[in-house]
Amino acid sequence: MAINVDLTEAELEFNTFGPWVYEINDAYPLPRLFAPYFKDDDQAIIKIKVPRDIDRRNANPEMHLYDYVIALYKDQLRILERREDDTVGESFVNAADFMGIRIYKNLLRAACTIYSVDGATSFSFNSVSMDLVWKFANLILASLEKSNPMNVSSLPVTDAEPETMLLQNMLHDLKIEKPNISLAAVQKGIDVYRKEGTAAMIERMIWKEMNPEALHLFTDKELVVLENGFFPNRAGMPDFGYTYTIVPLNKVTAVNISDSKEYSLLMDCTIYLGRNQLVYHYDVDNEEVGEFYNAIKSL
Repeated sequence: MAINVDLTEAELEFNTFGPWVYEINDAYPLPRLFAPYFKDDDQAIIKIKVPRDIDRRNANPEMHLYDYVIALYKDQLRILERREDDTVGESFVNAADFMGIRIYKNLLRAACTIYSVDGATSFSFNSVSMDLVWKFANLILASLEKSNPMNVSSLPVTDAEPETMLLQNMLHDLKIEKPNISLAAVQKGIDVYRKEGTAAMIERMIWKEMNPEALHLFTDKELVVLENGFFPNRAGMPDFGYTYTIVPLNKVTAVNISDSKEYSLLMDCTIYLGRNQLVYHYDVDNEEVGEFYNAIKSL
């Protein structure tokens, strides 16, 4: 005989808690901490909730278990964040202020960063939720990326090919997804060396660092950069994951190319997106990367 058990809202939330990002719906409702901030007739295209980065064994029904609720509307992103004292902070990203998105994955660890004119919002998550996060990211781009096509005929194109199988496969899939995308430059994965003293040099002989292989691509609306991991890759071997960055071309406010102050034989390419800076590193002998970003400066 079935027994009816009345569960509290906190217990229901705890019963579905795990290391997963959820799309908010009837099965996975708003966390109780964030529920008062939404009306029943809320018009969001999609809402997601991002859990705290804790093991389930360390959680309990009395805790507020979600760090973020992020809601996407037609022309705006609404970000609600749990503070340490379990109050809620709220911010908005309007379409005019949206400046790009970055997704990182390495085995089960993953992260998403949303760039705006005022800064960036980042959250980590378990990569089992990657399909949902990519769905959310693509909806953000479709709703907030309002840029008109640019004349990119002056941007260079390369015949170089990536070496790592991961980037080969990602490039293949990207060309299917965006048939008008062009590959402008390839930076091979290389060992890098810090400009440091003897003790640090010995440490680097044990724990080598690599500049990950990277592909720099463009459409008439976007700059897309794929990296085999994240700079610097430790232990002198490629990362097991990727960093995928998408930036509307018209939101690049400046580009600066300079010798690296920290690493020998590397150039730094700094891309400015409002208050944000994206830094890519490339070999001093790699003319493709520098030529591409100098051409972007001229757009």
